[in-house]
Amino acid sequence: MKVVSSIIFVYLLSINLLAQQNTWQYMLSTVNEERSIGIAEGDDGMINVGGYTEQTSQANEYQALVLKLDPNGYFVDSIHYNFDNKSTLFADFLEYDSKQFILLSTFKEPSANGNNGGFLVSLLDTDLNLTETKVFYADTNYRILGVYGDKSSDGHLFLSLAMNLTGVQFHSYLIEMDDNFNILKQRLLTDNSSAYQKLRKISDSSYWSINVLNNKYEIFDSELIKVNDQRIPEHFTSIISVKWDSDSSFYVLGDHIISESGHSHNLGFLKQFHPIDTSGYLFNHWRLTDTVDVPAFFNGIDFISKDSIFMGGTRNLPIVIDPYHFPQTSWFVILQTDSLLNVRWERFYGGNANYLMTNLIATRDGGCLIAGTRYDYMNDPVPQTDIIVLKLNSEGLLVGNNEQPETRMHEAIIFPNPGTEALQVRLAVQHPTALLELFDTNGRLVFSQQLHQKENRIAVGHLPAGTYIYNLSADTGLRESGKWVKL
Repeated sequence: MKVVSSIIFVYLLSINLLAQQNTWQYMLSTVNEERSIGIAEGDDGMINVGGYTEQTSQANEYQALVLKLDPNGYFVDSIHYNFDNKSTLFADFLEYDSKQFILLSTFKEPSANGNNGGFLVSLLDTDLNLTETKVFYADTNYRILGVYGDKSSDGHLFLSLAMNLTGVQFHSYLIEMDDNFNILKQRLLTDNSSAYQKLRKISDSSYWSINVLNNKYEIFDSELIKVNDQRIPEHFTSIISVKWDSDSSFYVLGDHIISESGHSHNLGFLKQFHPIDTSGYLFNHWRLTDTVDVPAFFNGIDFISKDSIFMGGTRNLPIVIDPYHFPQTSWFVILQTDSLLNVRWERFYGGNANYLMTNLIATRDGGCLIAGTRYDYMNDPVPQTDIIVLKLNSEGLLVGNNEQPETRMHEAIIFPNPGTEALQVRLAVQHPTALLELFDTNGRLVFSQQLHQKENRIAVGHLPAGTYIYNLSADTGLRESGKWVKL
């Protein structure tokens, strides 16, 4: 019996180790504009990616989109859907049971400014069939900008709707539904501008949420009336993701502002030990001093085990009205921390186009999935984005791909590229030192310097204009090379 048990143990261990190497890249690239918003992993290992398609030939005509990928990153199926021929946007995934997801969507008339709109609550089965849909219309004075969901162990669904009263301000609508999607409680909040990321029941008589417009934790009573609030510490603002690890404590990833001027954005993360009491918490942050770096737009933090927390965002986000189409190089940044928020490693993906991360989830095999958009402005001047999905292993690596990945992984990055008088080198935290070497096009070594900081500014004004090959190496396993252009 002991021998059989040992064989079973070794077999299961080998499956787990192999599963962690299941990594891949998937990209949906068509003539239309596509963007991802949500991602979910089913019990069968299948991956659902939710987003929308904009028909480039029809202004403001959106179709909700769900892609189904197999565990190896191969396309299986997809659906597009519109409600009643109205412009429809996917909003969120929630697990309903082992074979179905709750799918949240919003809709409106393409030409309407808030009229004839509402939201949908649907059940999506493993074959991408919408088996049930309930329709909820908004007041014609409002336009629904988004709907966010949470689900309790008793099956109740909690929704927070971000709404815009035309020409005035943001309001929120809070809803509790039973497991048949019948509304049990609802309240429109009109006293102040508000937009809530999540609504969660924390006791028989109280609810918790984050107001991302006012950067506060807020508590509501049994009638969904606000009774308490507390500002999120450490200057968190706007883009905020939450992952609960118990009935009373949670982790937060947010857009963290270093200074009151608001010019230094980075990834801030904290562990909150109480739903609203901020007298005790853990805090850390990840930053690059010269760029705007923000968390994934819709969810950027997740874990299966809280000793392996995945966090993600966009490095070098263009701060413009439409960051999706800005001709500027950016990267996905992925990092992992322990339960005390100590950063174990960080990786960069991209750097050859405009990348924006929208979502990150931890997967059952110990790795993670990240989804976002990619605008290849270098090769395609048409302002059109594609959906990109990366499946990474437990170390954040992209290995054993189903095809050669177009998105490269980096553990150090050099920028700006092209540059002039100086170049900057960012080393990942797992590589505290490195050797930088520059070679001319004839292979001659023209510059060499040992680096001892995470962020290094290197004066290269003495080098003539031209193309150089850089090598970054370290005993810790760092091997990075590429072209750098001096103007």
